[in-house]
Amino acid sequence: MARKYVYGDKPIRTTTVEIVEKEFGGKATAAQVDAVLRHLFAHYKDDTHLNLVVNSVNCNRGHWSFNRTARRTDDVNHRHHEYDRLYKNGKVFEVYDPVLHGVFEIYESFDGKWLTRPVKSEFELQIEAAIELTSEKRREKLSTASATPERIIVSTYEFKRNPLVVAEVLALAKGKCQYCLKNAPFRREDGRPYLEVHHVEWLANGGEDSVENAIALCPNCHREAHFGKLELKPVN
Repeated sequence: MARKYVYGDKPIRTTTVEIVEKEFGGKATAAQVDAVLRHLFAHYKDDTHLNLVVNSVNCNRGHWSFNRTARRTDDVNHRHHEYDRLYKNGKVFEVYDPVLHGVFEIYESFDGKWLTRPVKSEFELQIEAAIELTSEKRREKLSTASATPERIIVSTYEFKRNPLVVAEVLALAKGKCQYCLKNAPFRREDGRPYLEVHHVEWLANGGEDSVENAIALCPNCHREAHFGKLELKPVN
């Protein structure tokens, strides 16, 4: 017996992705997709935003059972890879491309939550493996290692950030870290306090490049935000 669906002949989460792909050429906001769905289905009352999030590789989406399976978003053979189809870029959902957007993984945290994170680079994994060695073993390996690093060509993508956002956030900070509230640790050659502008919701996770989503941090707080457990909230 064929399965019946509330909206059309397939799950609504699949239809939302297809609208992004076919109706908008690969990029659309939830509002745009919602308008199409309401045109297609007079009785439509679903949550369009969540139906897009469930398919977005850089969103925490462990609310759904099929996203509670450990996997990398570039694993085309995984049984649930069909849900790894979008990337959330601010308010826009776009067709996911692992080369352009990077690779993410769904994993189970130590407290049983299913979360999403970017896949670690080969170098980061090598560092973790090296940390597990004893100091004696590391020194043994270093004794035969070359001190001249190999040079390689790397192709990568970067976000083109808005300099107006950086300038405005630094002006609002007035020379103080907006997290620890301490004065900038030193001044630049031109006398300006040295602070680093960080996005509360990372651009790689779909955060906006806006003043509201940015915060000025001292170098220590900035490093902790990236590699520790610093919980930041919008302040601007």
